[in-house]
Amino acid sequence: MSNTPQPKETVEDFLFFCSEYAHNALKTQDREVREALVRRQVPPQKVRRLETSYSINIKLGDNLGFRPIRKTILRQINAAADFLRDFQIGILGQRTTLFQLYELEFIFDRNAKFSFDFSAGKLFIKLPYWKAQWFSQYLQYTQLRQLWAKGAHLPPSSPVRRAWWLFDPLGEFRSNLKSTLILAVQKQILGLDKLLIRFGLLEAEESTEQSGRLTVSVPQNFKQGAIAYLKSAIDEKKLGFNLEFVLENQDNKGLLTLLKQFQQNLSDPQQIEEIIDVAALTLQDKLRQEQSNVDVKMFGFVNVGNYHRIDVDLNLSTGYLRKYVEIVPRKADIRAIQFGFVNVYTIDDITVTPNFHSAIKLDFKTAALEKALDELNISKSNG
Repeated sequence: MSNTPQPKETVEDFLFFCSEYAHNALKTQDREVREALVRRQVPPQKVRRLETSYSINIKLGDNLGFRPIRKTILRQINAAADFLRDFQIGILGQRTTLFQLYELEFIFDRNAKFSFDFSAGKLFIKLPYWKAQWFSQYLQYTQLRQLWAKGAHLPPSSPVRRAWWLFDPLGEFRSNLKSTLILAVQKQILGLDKLLIRFGLLEAEESTEQSGRLTVSVPQNFKQGAIAYLKSAIDEKKLGFNLEFVLENQDNKGLLTLLKQFQQNLSDPQQIEEIIDVAALTLQDKLRQEQSNVDVKMFGFVNVGNYHRIDVDLNLSTGYLRKYVEIVPRKADIRAIQFGFVNVYTIDDITVTPNFHSAIKLDFKTAALEKALDELNISKSNG
């Protein structure tokens, strides 16, 4: 046995170890991210790797030892990795347009008071060193999610915080809207596959992409079938031009290429994220304009009431996708009559409910086709 003394681990050594530990924790969680997104029909090649997209950093106050809180810090890293896993799944592995997160930094300091702040894509979390030392206390995964859901990382006066339920990448509103959109996309892709199968062109579609030429004969009525399919699926009014005229000018190869590009755009997670962002912005504009009438009558010994309206002052560019987002008009005309010993009601003009997305119509398939036409440089002129 060697009597050579082992070098003592320094603070710098430990912080480097934490960086490596965090990288490996994210790498492990990346497997779950990919499995979850495959179930949502998101191609793995379109998902950014978790360990290269985010970082988890640990900082210690001056003259503080790491040994008493070593295990607690590693638990903190694991909790942060769990949170980033769910964040990545929530945004379909894409960069979001409205809100981007790159890094979580945990600062353990002697006189620190707990804080939870966000700036320029970085979430800063300060934790009291003594609580970690004596009570092994850290910010657990459930606490992280709860603080995030409340918008605690945003200033109280921030207009984004007041509308956080709209913009939270992990929030109920966006999750419900996204789930509904993905189901609609899957149905559309299935219909497209059935069209190609009917004409014996599903395999030809793939070989055409590889070789640049058709390898099987195309039935004479394929063009009419493809045009009829697209006209039934697409809203020409939103496109703003005669779709049939444009499609009639394409040969069979051109139509197959267009259908393939259309299918790719339908399953593009980045464009799904973009139209969800546009939906959130469009909805907040609509809600800001709404007028609500409230008439509440209550009878009983104890009545507790709460009514308040949230106005959102946020203006961001929404791009061309806005014409494919339709908000169903609603008038909030609330009349409540309550009887009893204890009556409690709450009325919120802006509130999120599991089926609130039913007030929004997204014409994603028309947007996907317009993008395909642009990508293939197909003229949209009516001649």
